[in-house]
Amino acid sequence: MADATAAVRAPVPDHVPAALVLDFDGYRPGVPENGTYHEPYARLYEESVPAIFWSPYNRGHWIITRRDYLAEAFGDPSRFTSTEGAAVDPIEPPDRPRLAPIETDPPRQQLFRKLFSPAFVATALKAREAEARQLAIDLVEGFKPKGRCEFVTEFAQHLPIRIFMNMVDLPEEDRLVLLPLAAAQVQVDAPKHETMAKLFEYAGRRVAERAKAPGDDLISKIATAQIEGRPIEMHEAVGVTALLLIGGLDTVASMMSHIMLFLATNPDHRHAIVADPGIVPGATEEFLRRFALTNPGRTVVADMDFHGIRMRAGDKVMLATPFGALDPRDYADPLKVDFTRKSNTKTTFGAGPHVCPGSMLARVEIKVLLEEWLPRIPDFSLDPDDAPRTRTGVNGSVEHLPLVWKA
Repeated sequence: MADATAAVRAPVPDHVPAALVLDFDGYRPGVPENGTYHEPYARLYEESVPAIFWSPYNRGHWIITRRDYLAEAFGDPSRFTSTEGAAVDPIEPPDRPRLAPIETDPPRQQLFRKLFSPAFVATALKAREAEARQLAIDLVEGFKPKGRCEFVTEFAQHLPIRIFMNMVDLPEEDRLVLLPLAAAQVQVDAPKHETMAKLFEYAGRRVAERAKAPGDDLISKIATAQIEGRPIEMHEAVGVTALLLIGGLDTVASMMSHIMLFLATNPDHRHAIVADPGIVPGATEEFLRRFALTNPGRTVVADMDFHGIRMRAGDKVMLATPFGALDPRDYADPLKVDFTRKSNTKTTFGAGPHVCPGSMLARVEIKVLLEEWLPRIPDFSLDPDDAPRTRTGVNGSVEHLPLVWKA
């Protein structure tokens, strides 16, 4: 069952000043009806949100809103540890396998990260780009004559997910089992414990198979890895594999849906890309900045002062990347999508040792989406009879996006 206490206001600890307590729930930010996921974050900036404040929800935790403070916290595991969980929710049950490397700290974290990071370097991604491009063409050409599609289920849950399933050598039909399990880990009020157990069970079966008969896929490399001079233990391999499944099955699909919702309602931006495909790299970077969607967590290691805020050991901290995306100190007119903007400092993928290893693959897949969809369907809009739906939680996503065009 979902955690019944999650949306309840928790008592505020004595060390938290009353002036820094805001009635804001990062997992349930209050998206307005027919509004977009990022609107509540932008509204708080308009109301001069503090750089760091205390949310009494989800058992109570700090939320960092300033982008450079976010980057600092992301990059300093000596003060903000991941070993107590990569969200503000506690690890439950406490003895479950850790999702390495995201629930470990350096230097051990780097040992697990090295197991799959070679699959995401530029040279390895060349073949993935060709694969993604052909798949994008096939998908778009398949539904183009219909004059409509539900983007999430007919495109976003196919292109990035099929590429990922190929990388781990899993049958595509398994995505129907895995998608709800992965989504539950980042979706508000989902039954995380039960679905995580099922995810571990699935990962365990696949790891055991690959350990006996390894191939050239990522799960095989994990199942047969050496860690600290010894064979990787089963629970470690299962944790790494489960993390790959969660990350590979949700985040890029969610980002694509935000982008397409924006393009459906902003024809000038669509037409600019169609007229000059050379701006796609800049457009990709700006979309990644503007639609940051993750709300990971850390735990304070020891009592400290962090930019004037007294934090105590054990305090939970939410690193809300949607706030970082909209920080007016870094981005002039931050709600505006400006393809000429320079935004190399964005925290969309985190920062420091835990920066997302899949960021380059995400860029490739978004680039392919823009380059293959827009020339074929340059003019499309939201279905006036079927409104988009937003999902919130550790990740914020557009979970339902019907699009229409003239066939």
